[in-house]
Amino acid sequence: MAKQVRGGSKIYDTIREAILRLELRPGSVIDEADLAEQINVSRTPIREAIIQLIADDLVIRDGRSARVAPLDFDEMPKIYDALLISSRMVHRLAAQNRTPADLKRIRAAMIAFEEGIETADGLQRSELNVEFHLRISEAAHNIYFEAFYEKMLLVTIRLARACFSTVERSEFTPAHPDEDIAAHMAETARQHKLMYEAIHARDIEESDRLAVMHEELAKSRLQTALFRTATAINRATLSTAG
Repeated sequence: MAKQVRGGSKIYDTIREAILRLELRPGSVIDEADLAEQINVSRTPIREAIIQLIADDLVIRDGRSARVAPLDFDEMPKIYDALLISSRMVHRLAAQNRTPADLKRIRAAMIAFEEGIETADGLQRSELNVEFHLRISEAAHNIYFEAFYEKMLLVTIRLARACFSTVERSEFTPAHPDEDIAAHMAETARQHKLMYEAIHARDIEESDRLAVMHEELAKSRLQTALFRTATAINRATLSTAG
């Protein structure tokens, strides 16, 4: 994170990325002075960025301190329920309300994700995926659903990143991790194209169906990672006991 940044938005983006990359760990206290020194700005824009991050549910207030919002994997079913409901509504409204300009932005984000599959790292791919879905959310033309949907997407990114980073640090790894990721990315891109086509055709019911299918894809991948994490922990426990 030690880089020169100017402007409130860039400072916000820098801290947000540190949270999503787990450089700032869930539940950890945010040291404003340390951040200001690392980013090479005064504490005032840091505080302004923290206010926005609190609004985005990425940071919480704890007395006079600010902490990175904790993650609770026990809440995952509720989180994905909320994501599913908001996703279905956003996709239905996008199919109903989209404009030609909306379609151009959705298609551009779709192509950016496809191109990023080969060149981007895990978080960058997640961000490109989010951008695609936010362009669909914008096409719904309902600011209330848009704000809620974005929050749910960010929560799921944090859950996935925390889960997959645990797998990466464990002794357990998939037999063919590269093939697993490539297959998931290919299916994600395929579904993105179907979503775009349904919205383009103003097919509300198909957009709804695809939203459900896409949420199941994301949830299934996270559940697989959780299983791998649990497997690694159990193996480590048995090894220690032995």
